[in-house]
Amino acid sequence: MKSPDPNVQKALNLLNEALARDPMALTQLVNARVPCNEKLTNHKTVQTGMHGGEYKVGVLGLLNGILGYKLGGIGAEGDVDPKTGRLVRVRRFVHTKAGVDV
Repeated sequence: MKSPDPNVQKALNLLNEALARDPMALTQLVNARVPCNEKLTNHKTVQTGMHGGEYKVGVLGLLNGILGYKLGGIGAEGDVDPKTGRLVRVRRFVHTKAGVDV
């Protein structure tokens, strides 16, 4: 889905160009999450989530926060490992519907 927000579209274009050059690196970046504290979890736009019993933040959660999306924004589509829920391979970056509605 093409984004109505030119900043999001610019980020999507760059992410998808980088993905075409090195899909495994981008997949690893999307899957990488680090523990974060409650102050970051309560930030008005940075997206965090509960993983393994603790709040964590990843590169897309931070990027969406920069772009001003608490929900939705830039997402990754691809092949998911049904056991872990992690992406095995990112196929493309997209602007999610939730991001459009925010």
